[in-house]
Amino acid sequence: MGEFVTSLLSRVPLGIDVPDPLRMLFEWVDDNGFVRRRDDGELFGYLSAQGLRGPGTNLMLYGCTSDGVENCVTAWFGLKLHDFPDGPPRLWPFCRTGSDGSQAALWADPDGRTRIVHLGSGSGSLLTCVLGDDAVDFLRLVAIGYDEICWNEDWHQPPQPEPDRQVANEPYRRWVTSTFSTTIPATALEIVPFPSEMGDADTDDVWCRWVNALS
Repeated sequence: MGEFVTSLLSRVPLGIDVPDPLRMLFEWVDDNGFVRRRDDGELFGYLSAQGLRGPGTNLMLYGCTSDGVENCVTAWFGLKLHDFPDGPPRLWPFCRTGSDGSQAALWADPDGRTRIVHLGSGSGSLLTCVLGDDAVDFLRLVAIGYDEICWNEDWHQPPQPEPDRQVANEPYRRWVTSTFSTTIPATALEIVPFPSEMGDADTDDVWCRWVNALS
């Protein structure tokens, strides 16, 4: 394994299982050299050599350290770790989904299943839902080509062209379709048909319901 993958996987908390497709994404990013090192030594992965200026959906892969997980959990939920009634969530934020600070994370639900969930920043995106039935669905969602996947109000239509922005990240799309023998849908609602937002009272989304129960 390359340095980027080794670094990410060394940070996964106990109780969290990294799905193989997500692990393969980390390896694909590493193998292609889509990794940058910050001045303090931190490594960040992207879906193209252009980083956040590349085509398609812009993700920044990083993987929280244990301190980062604690800071994220206490800030996002507004609770100290000892204040969670059944213990703090088994959560590992692993990428930034939007410039507003929204993130995607692996979450071990109460039944022990690891899911990819969205943590909207609250100051921008309110999206609070499971991002697909499994990790391949998450990769397919990213391949559709929305500039950022934190804005679900755009999910009813295909990504819209913008000046100086290429919608499709063709190398990434080809990797997803060929590696997992799958297709890329036209819209995000084909993967997440009922995207829940913070505080949705009637949601069936397991993550949003769990979050709501803490408020």
